[in-house]
Amino acid sequence: MLHGWRLSPESDAEFAGPVTQLLQTTLRNLVLTTGGVYLAWHLVATVTWPDRAGWKTWLVTPIVLLSCGLALRLLPKRMLVAQVVWQLGLAGAITLALYVFQRPEIAFFYALLPLMAVIAAGPWAGLLAEGAVVGLAWGVSGWPFPPLPAGYPAGIAVCGAFTGLLGWAAAHTFLTAMQWYLSSSQQARENMEEARRHRAQLARLVKDLDRAYYRLERTNAALVAAWKAADEAERFKTEFVTNVSHELRTPLNLIIGFSEMMMTSPESYEGVQLPGPYRSDLNAIHHSAQHLLALVDDVLDLARIEAGKIALSREEVDLSTLVNEATEMVRDYIAAKGLELKVEIAPDLPRLWVDPLRIRQVLLNLLVNATRFTERGYIRLEASRQGDEVVVRVTDTGRGIPPEDLPKIFEEFRTTEQPISAWHSGTGLGLPISKKFVELHKGRMGVESTYMQGSTFWFTLPCKPVLEERPGAMPSPRPRPFVRPSVPERVLVLVHDDPQLAPLLQRYLDGYRVVAAADMKEGVALAEELKAVALVTDAAQSVPLPDGIPVLNCPLPSGRRTAAALGATDLLVKPVCRKELLAAIERVGRPVRRVLIADDDPEVVRLFRRMLSTYVPIQACLEAYNGEEALRLLRSEKPDLVLLDLVMPEVDGRRVLEQMAADPELADIPAIIVSVKGRDQASVCLTGPVQISRAGGFQLGEIVRMLEAILSVLLPGWSLRGSTEPEPAGAPAGSPVS
Repeated sequence: MLHGWRLSPESDAEFAGPVTQLLQTTLRNLVLTTGGVYLAWHLVATVTWPDRAGWKTWLVTPIVLLSCGLALRLLPKRMLVAQVVWQLGLAGAITLALYVFQRPEIAFFYALLPLMAVIAAGPWAGLLAEGAVVGLAWGVSGWPFPPLPAGYPAGIAVCGAFTGLLGWAAAHTFLTAMQWYLSSSQQARENMEEARRHRAQLARLVKDLDRAYYRLERTNAALVAAWKAADEAERFKTEFVTNVSHELRTPLNLIIGFSEMMMTSPESYEGVQLPGPYRSDLNAIHHSAQHLLALVDDVLDLARIEAGKIALSREEVDLSTLVNEATEMVRDYIAAKGLELKVEIAPDLPRLWVDPLRIRQVLLNLLVNATRFTERGYIRLEASRQGDEVVVRVTDTGRGIPPEDLPKIFEEFRTTEQPISAWHSGTGLGLPISKKFVELHKGRMGVESTYMQGSTFWFTLPCKPVLEERPGAMPSPRPRPFVRPSVPERVLVLVHDDPQLAPLLQRYLDGYRVVAAADMKEGVALAEELKAVALVTDAAQSVPLPDGIPVLNCPLPSGRRTAAALGATDLLVKPVCRKELLAAIERVGRPVRRVLIADDDPEVVRLFRRMLSTYVPIQACLEAYNGEEALRLLRSEKPDLVLLDLVMPEVDGRRVLEQMAADPELADIPAIIVSVKGRDQASVCLTGPVQISRAGGFQLGEIVRMLEAILSVLLPGWSLRGSTEPEPAGAPAGSPVS
């Protein structure tokens, strides 16, 4: 490359053409400038000094013009040759002018040759031109050229070197700028290529985003449709569960009410005593009805689940007691099939902290299943302690389960392939629900079976420290006797006027013991005595707060407030026992001599009449089977109290309460609502502020953790933390295989 430029091969290939064209333009301009200056001088010389310079100038002019013209002609294709021709022509023209004009000063024009050579062809050409200038300076100093004065050759050489340096400085600056330009152009091109690649990547990314956005829109549409379907299904499920609950509670109310009256209030039957052999069976009926009522509550809990778990109501219980209760309920059934029931309870079993209702249900499910599919032999129930667990096994000598059906035993709504091994009765929920109940207690459940020889179902429960009963009785009302633990326990004191609220909170607060108090004074005393973790109330704080114990003031459901909102005095939820009914009547605070019982079920009316027989004469109990009849009797008989069902044909209970409130003659008659739909504690919407206070205030860290807990409840879908405990696998040590 000319001028000694060093570029990359890509730069050489890309920029050789523009650089060559630039050099050609520079040389052309020099040639034209030199020729133009000479022609101007030629014109001036021939006009001004025609005698001395006219003909001599015409001798030099052809050489100058010829060399310039030939250089311009060769320049497009032979740039180096054009430069050589032009330089030689100029040197020849200067030499001829020196000879013709015989003026030694003309020799100094040789000094311009290195300048032009450096500018046009680079430093090496300048060196060659400088050498030629030195040779010419000493070569033309004698005949036929005019003698050069002393010092002229050296001066010409020095001037040539000086002009060459000037040309090199100018050319170097120019070439450096060109190199910068070329480097910048190359870098710009690389950046442009990189930008083009990034642009292509961005274009592909935008296209992928468009496709992802389209898929997301379709997914969102599907989610909206699924959400609508789920919401509709949830609505239907809620309606179904509510209706089923109402239909089940009504006959259960009769079973529990009449059986309780027959056992506890024989005076209601005019002193007729129940024969002894009947009392045990009646007690079993009453106990089973209460168990069935608790199962109805479980169905409601399953329908209202939001957090993915079933609420447990834990108590400290003796497992042998639960085993005895379960076996007594199925003993006659087992004996009727000619089977032997063997119960083996280890004497060293600890007291367990479990939900007795659900563990008893697990035992019943296993015993009933074992009996159903066993034709001869025995049913054995064993309970023993192994390490930190209590292991319960139910073994039978029945048909057993085929190996291919064992994986399906604990699946919901699944049955085995062969009818003789169909362990899932009905909808196939007995064993799966039992397994979930055990797992909620942090236990395990499994099965071993040999086909046509028998099966063993087992489950484990973790051991808990033994709790000692606290001496002394707790002030009433209480959901259950409180015990003082030998180890620290989380106790929550509830101050409320509704005795049914404490069992409700106990049902949903897993890991806490809820203790009820009638007023704030009693609640503060209990909280300080029992070292409670918190005190919950919806009453005004009229007493000093307990030291160091947080007080949660929040709206709580209340049967009396619900009744007051409907225009009644009190509210009782079926099934209602005699004690609850009489306590509600006592809370009316006025003499009650005549009672109107309004319910669309004649058996319920008869049950309430039986419950009130010792309180008011039977003839003083008025009966109404719909709202219209109730209003007619209210206006004509003016009873002292109304027991009112909300769900009745034609005119319902709410309409009756509205009519009573609108009639001045009926407005003063108290009404007690007795219904299964009067209050839905789990789904009721409560309004009002939630306040947390503590004597001494809170630290910033405590407030931050409270905010985090509150937000995790209000925004469950945004919760970033969660943990699932791995399910322990394997049977307990020593599990037999039948």
